[in-house]
Amino acid sequence: MPPADLRWTCPPIRPSGKQPTAAFLLGQDRPMAALRTGLSIHAQGYNLFVSGLMGSGRTAVVELLLRDIQPLCRRVPDRLFVHNFREPHRPLLVSLPAGRASAFRDELHDLGRTLHDALQGALRSRPHRMSRRVVLRASSSRERRIMDALQRQAQKQGCALVRFQAQSGASTADIYPVVDGEPITLDALSALVIESKIDDAQRSHLLRQREQLLERLDEVNERVREEQARVGAEVRAMDRQLAWKVLQAHTKDFLKRWPQAEVADWLDAAGEFVERHLQRFVAIETGFEDESKPNETSEPPMPEIRFAEFQAKIVKTSISDACPVVIETNPTYGNLFGTISTPADGSMPGLAQINPGAFLRAEGGYLVLRCLDVLRENGVWPQLKRTLQTGKLEIRDFDQGSGAQTGALQPEAIPIDIKVVLIGEPGVYEQLASEDAQFPQIFKIHAEFDTTIAVDDVNLSRYADYLQWLVDTEHLRPFAADAMAAVAEYGARAAGRRDRLITRYSELGDLAREAAHLCETEGQRTVTRTHVERAVSMGRQRHDLPQELTERDYASGYMRLSTEGTEVGQINALTVLDTGSIEFGRPCRITCNSGVATAQGSGLVNIEGLANLSGPIHDKGVMILEGFLLKEFGREGPLCMQATICFEQLYNGVEGDSASLAQLLALLSSLGDVPLEQGLAITGSVNQKGEVQAVAAVNEKIEGFFRLCRARRLTGRQGVVLPRANVGDLMLDGEVVEAVEKGVFRVHAVTSVDDAITVFTGMPASEVLGRVLTTLQRFREIASRAGG
Repeated sequence: MPPADLRWTCPPIRPSGKQPTAAFLLGQDRPMAALRTGLSIHAQGYNLFVSGLMGSGRTAVVELLLRDIQPLCRRVPDRLFVHNFREPHRPLLVSLPAGRASAFRDELHDLGRTLHDALQGALRSRPHRMSRRVVLRASSSRERRIMDALQRQAQKQGCALVRFQAQSGASTADIYPVVDGEPITLDALSALVIESKIDDAQRSHLLRQREQLLERLDEVNERVREEQARVGAEVRAMDRQLAWKVLQAHTKDFLKRWPQAEVADWLDAAGEFVERHLQRFVAIETGFEDESKPNETSEPPMPEIRFAEFQAKIVKTSISDACPVVIETNPTYGNLFGTISTPADGSMPGLAQINPGAFLRAEGGYLVLRCLDVLRENGVWPQLKRTLQTGKLEIRDFDQGSGAQTGALQPEAIPIDIKVVLIGEPGVYEQLASEDAQFPQIFKIHAEFDTTIAVDDVNLSRYADYLQWLVDTEHLRPFAADAMAAVAEYGARAAGRRDRLITRYSELGDLAREAAHLCETEGQRTVTRTHVERAVSMGRQRHDLPQELTERDYASGYMRLSTEGTEVGQINALTVLDTGSIEFGRPCRITCNSGVATAQGSGLVNIEGLANLSGPIHDKGVMILEGFLLKEFGREGPLCMQATICFEQLYNGVEGDSASLAQLLALLSSLGDVPLEQGLAITGSVNQKGEVQAVAAVNEKIEGFFRLCRARRLTGRQGVVLPRANVGDLMLDGEVVEAVEKGVFRVHAVTSVDDAITVFTGMPASEVLGRVLTTLQRFREIASRAGG
């Protein structure tokens, strides 16, 4: 191959002077159209799944995309929770016009204080107290008349009604016999009998009279209790009637300002609660209930706890018309849906302990989440689906251990208007859709971005505009046109094809910063191509210790691999190692031995497969070799051969079919006794028809073998063989291109097994295949004689 085909050199590029947007930088119409569709349709299930955006800055890219598209957002109401008087453990939701939550909360608190003061004043007012006193005195008069009647009856029957006042304030009564005009106890009566002051007959008469009067006392006590209950109900009715008038007077204006139906319902419940709990609400410590001793002193301050029912907890309020875009980087259950905390004193949680999450912050806009983070968190994925399906958000306490909602406080579910944007890896949408039938109904829009864009003038201009924006934003050294071109070449190399550019702008930004740092360190004013290329080299060098150790093993002879001469049944294959931070090529020796099989049929043995060191794709590649042999040589009779193929000194396993072409050449070399050039290495996949197919990471593989040859000595006969289909992937290092230009290293592109045979043997492919056929015929004859 000519040196010009080994690397794409970008011409100098210059920015257009326009401010770049995320949509412009990505340059892909299909996913952008999908995004616009998903953002424009406000219906259930039109949430978005974005895939294909790779790199550490993809979340920021999605945020920029949302802001660039500028979708129309619905203005959502403010959300508050208020006390539920009927079910205190289920706080009620109040929805108000946007931006009014704070005013409602303050007015509600003021209403509670105003009602307290008004009720205190009304119930302690002189007219109301006089009305109560009239009722209570009338009741006391009736009680006295009832008791006086019993007293007169007792006197007629020789007894007396005796009343006692307990320390608690309660009064009791009993019937005592009267002797000599004085009431005496039963013990005293018995003593008089013993002293013979009265006889038994007189004592028995008094006791009979007492028993009759006790029955009458029980009746009187029952009448007194009924009277007390009646007057208590009458007084309470008076209090409630007055309280209701006060409530109506003070809530009328409040309802005019807040005409929402849920506010009216809440005020009705609040009125019922205040009526039932007047004494608690207006402070019973005033001594107001003791009508005989009215307390005219100033009332003590009311404890703040008595205003808890007139508090409100704001969980959502809008302070601007801007469309909210919330990015939750730590999507735990509490961070997403909200939680209910435990008070410091260990008491039961209330409104103050309700804490909203990212869902409420993003209501009316967009919530951006990384799919992998969501799936990792316990309980988050099922609750996320449930919330999006029902359109209602539940704020609950969540137990991470059991993965279940806990806690007695259960606030009312919140209707929520939101679009969730999940960012996932390529293939995750399809996997989730296959495993969960509900998933595609919840995330109906899949915006799938390609990780690369084409190399053309428009996209090169995108690169230049981005670099200029980065320079202006972060105050970096300005980039020369050739430096921007060098960044574009890096983008093509990272894309794996020289006609494509990566869209991982965060990675390009890191390269630009490092190049600008080198420029600044050297005291230069402008970043040049040299600075960019050095930054690329230094970035790779920071991670290439595994590569250095591997090359050291080859240099010391610890790993056996020939780069000169010829050998039969031995070839250099090109593999690639991925450490997670770097990929580098690792040449590997493949050997093959062949002989006569004792039984008819192919005896191709994959040593890695037998040792469980190969993957299914590699095993498939070995089976394809058998198919090629059948196509070329199987029509004249059975293949009475046995051959073993092995990756020498490879102990960590092998996967993929990129070495199947090398394995086939080693097999044909062994069967035909044809030596192969050891200064060459090869990569490529082969099918049963002998066609060479493309493989991955050809740049790393070629550069890995080049470094090994250079370390030993470049002879001019060394080089690599790759599939012609991979020519478009070549973005080789400048050192390799320079070596090819000087004629000390070669790169060959082949389309078939025949081409590869010619390159490695220097012989026509027909001659090599003829030798293989002759060998197989000899094997067949030997096997036939052995079988006979």
